[in-house]
Amino acid sequence: MLRNWRVLARSFATTASEEATPKVDISFLRPRHRIIAAGGIPPVQFDSERERAARRERFGRYGLASGVPVEELFPTAEEIEEEQAIGLFREFNDVKKEYNELQKKKKEAEVARLAELEKNLKKYPAALAKYEASLVKQEREKDDKELALEKRIREIQEYFGYWMDPKDPRFEVMLQQKEAEEKKAVKMAKRDEIQKKRYAENVQG
Repeated sequence: MLRNWRVLARSFATTASEEATPKVDISFLRPRHRIIAAGGIPPVQFDSERERAARRERFGRYGLASGVPVEELFPTAEEIEEEQAIGLFREFNDVKKEYNELQKKKKEAEVARLAELEKNLKKYPAALAKYEASLVKQEREKDDKELALEKRIREIQEYFGYWMDPKDPRFEVMLQQKEAEEKKAVKMAKRDEIQKKRYAENVQG
């Protein structure tokens, strides 16, 4: 019995000491944030919270307990006119009609594209054969040009008596020199032919 009295006295002493000791808030939250953390509704303190958009948001978060009048949630006549002017909101039937027209055009374009693909697919073998023939022709012409160039290079090298790289700048000078000499030789041959012809005419006359 005495032991129970001691336990009871000790519990009363502990409770009294806890009530006498002031509670310390170790969260360092502001009163506004403590109210929010506790699930309460914070008071309106800032000018930005008094704006219409903020009050609508407050109502959406806290409902009727927010203290925001319900009539503030609806748009004004000016806002409705502005929304209609910029086409922000449209009638469902108009949107549905426009969507159906877009889908119809999309389907028509797809059908036309598939028809074009089928048409091109039928032409593909002939087009491929023509393309391959043009490649062969280009390769043949390229081979002819390369052979002519190689022959020309050999002629120049034989004419001057030593080998020279065609990429050497002096090669072009030598090529021009040989071409000039060949033209001169052709000109001289024509002149000799003319002279021989005139001599034959004089002898016969």
